[in-house]
Amino acid sequence: MMGPKEPVQMPGAVDPDEVVEVGNPAFTSKRNFLKSGLVALAAAVCLPKVKSSLAAPPPRSYHMIIDPNRCTGCQACVIACKGRNDTAPAQFNTRILIGETGSGSQARAGFRPVQCNQCENPPCVPACPTKATFRLPSGVVVTDWNLCNGSGNCLPACPYSARFLDARHGNRVDKCDFCLDRLEQGLMPSCVEACSPNARLFGDLNAPRGEFARYLEMAGLQAERPELNLKTSISYVPVRQGRKGDAA
Repeated sequence: MMGPKEPVQMPGAVDPDEVVEVGNPAFTSKRNFLKSGLVALAAAVCLPKVKSSLAAPPPRSYHMIIDPNRCTGCQACVIACKGRNDTAPAQFNTRILIGETGSGSQARAGFRPVQCNQCENPPCVPACPTKATFRLPSGVVVTDWNLCNGSGNCLPACPYSARFLDARHGNRVDKCDFCLDRLEQGLMPSCVEACSPNARLFGDLNAPRGEFARYLEMAGLQAERPELNLKTSISYVPVRQGRKGDAA
């Protein structure tokens, strides 16, 4: 029997000197991480500019590709996310929608992972009266719990129903943030690491590598609910008829 999967290191994610000390108590929860991370971001902005000869690398632009043709509906991503992020009871940052594709002898169960799509122009941002929700340069949409007043105005603004109130913390809003604390340690999001059929591929659009890079070149990638005309940081591979299989 195979043992548990080792943590997957994200290629080119973080230089060793940039990795946050795992034992640092300030980073034991993603909420504390976000608070500390924003302080660090503000400090970085205030740093003196380096010489023009030292060209800065392009900023990271995180993106996830989901291939429903590979998804088996095993729920491993849901369980891993729940355990990692300690979401409110009966609430999940990622879910698996179960449907049916094909007809007759070609009919089969279809599974579609869904979550916050990290929109480029998130409808939830202008809906927030306290400006607690905003988009980072990396493309990740976050919520600052120091500013969130629990009004829930952003919930109906989200077209993906990906946000929820956490009654344990004053009804502050929670949602997927691509496991931002793990990204800063050079690791993959928990759902990606837990997906044994590799239905989730994750990387940096500015430095794509391996299978993630090959998937980016596939035709037909689209956002969830493309009729909304929202540019998102999650793309879906079109569902193919017939048996499941790898990328063409």
